Amino acid sequence: MAKFTLKVPKGAVSMQEGTLVEWFVEDGVKVTIGQPIYAIETEKTTLEIECPFEGTFKRLGETGVTYKVGDPIAEIEQ
Repeated sequence: MAKFTLKVPKGAVSMQEGTLVEWFVEDGVKVTIGQPIYAIETEKTTLEIECPFEGTFKRLGETGVTYKVGDPIAEIEQ
């Protein structure tokens, strides 16, 4: 089985970090490409992040915590 790590994306040129504000899916559920999976708040906006892979979802990050761009936040196992 392949495992993909989802990292905090760089939503803008100046973005250095973001706060995970909401999960839209639970641990262990099957997710599909394009499905909204979490929201991250930056200095200027809140980004809704869509799933880039299909598979079983696993949360790594916690809501209310600020993460740097590139930090692992979730995994998807195919």
